[in-house]
Amino acid sequence: MQNLGSYLKLVRIEKGFSLNKVFKLTGITDSRLSKAENGNADNLKIEDLRKLSNLYDIPIIPMYIMTGLFTPNDLEQYHSGFKNIELLDANDIQHVQSEIDYIIKMKGHKK
Repeated sequence: MQNLGSYLKLVRIEKGFSLNKVFKLTGITDSRLSKAENGNADNLKIEDLRKLSNLYDIPIIPMYIMTGLFTPNDLEQYHSGFKNIELLDANDIQHVQSEIDYIIKMKGHKK
């Protein structure tokens, strides 16, 4: 997986922003951003990532994964709404889905 610093630098350059322009638009100093782009992304705050996400028009979640705030497994659990779903195999998941479909049918809801 690409590291956050090189990703941010690539996106900034692709979008045509200088370090100084990013500073003017976000308040993130050019020295902090430069350090982050060169491997010291620990100095960026979550709010900085949000500002960069908005400025660069890129999704923030992949940046959170790159920082280690979230793992892909964390997101899978969040989307599923169930804890420990990663411990189930495909048959288990299909069984749970069948039970959900049955409950919905019994309540009279349509899919």
